[in-house]
Amino acid sequence: MDNCYPGFYRLRKSWEYRLLGKMGCKQYTPHFVLLMSDNTISHPRLGITVSRRVGNAVHRNRVKRRIREFFRTHKSLLEVNKDYSVIARHGAASISSFDTNNELRGAFKLPPK
Repeated sequence: MDNCYPGFYRLRKSWEYRLLGKMGCKQYTPHFVLLMSDNTISHPRLGITVSRRVGNAVHRNRVKRRIREFFRTHKSLLEVNKDYSVIARHGAASISSFDTNNELRGAFKLPPK
């Protein structure tokens, strides 16, 4: 399994996020919203949105690191031609890494460990 998270696995442009918001389907959890849409690339891509409502910079960066780590370790289980955007909701910084993984696992509809 590849243990890196290079740039081609990321959503970078604002038009990509807007297209995903318009065309994608949504999955809600208590602390995250997951947007999914098809892409024409042969690998999944991830975009992360964490607003100031989640917490200060330290908390926001921690949430982003946890989401990226989940994606990095589970990208082989995800659908190949999909774009994903994870939006952190209020309170996402207060949950543990284990709970973050469980919520994201449910949102991505992955089997439990």
